[in-house]
Amino acid sequence: MWFNKKINPEKIKLVNTKRLQSKGINVIDHLPHLDSPKFRNPQDIAKRAMILTALFQLHLNAPKEIIKKWIIDNKLENNLFENEQKYLEVNYIELTEQDQAKIYWFIEAVWTLAWVNGLHNKLTLNSGVDDNLADLIPNIAKDESASNFIKNFKTRKEKEVFEMLDKLYRAHWFARNNNLKGIANDKVNLDIIIERRKALEFVCYDQDNWNEIELNT
Repeated sequence: MWFNKKINPEKIKLVNTKRLQSKGINVIDHLPHLDSPKFRNPQDIAKRAMILTALFQLHLNAPKEIIKKWIIDNKLENNLFENEQKYLEVNYIELTEQDQAKIYWFIEAVWTLAWVNGLHNKLTLNSGVDDNLADLIPNIAKDESASNFIKNFKTRKEKEVFEMLDKLYRAHWFARNNNLKGIANDKVNLDIIIERRKALEFVCYDQDNWNEIELNT
């Protein structure tokens, strides 16, 4: 598409590398540039945000029956993956620790997709979700509809989204390298970066299945 001509992954790599290094995030120069993007449909992004929002309610001890009803009422059941459907078939405490951890971290993906929608400007490398996220998305406890959120979902300029993905990709390498070496650095948080990068990979590459997104560095 014509808009992708404005996105130069090699140039974005060079700019982000220089900026990160200037802030003490010493990413390596030879980390490859990302592939050219093919952006996902905004409404598909919005539906993924709503599914993750709904599933996160399990972590907040919301009854699974209410979550399932909300998903069905909003015609989102076809957007659930098989493993996500299973989350709603058993009690939360019966899920594995790994699945519970996945559900807990969904909130970072929701925060990221809210950023993609232009609802806030606080997508960092080291700080968590702001308390006002609940004001930016439908309130499932109050049975607020997802229809307006989905219908009105618009993405930021695609170049800006891709630049952020590239930044997270490079910071991911730095944070992971520090983690492997047992080095603490308050400029980055590995878990936060992983979840936010995954959400942006989903946005930028429409061929990627949510459960099969690779986060290589």
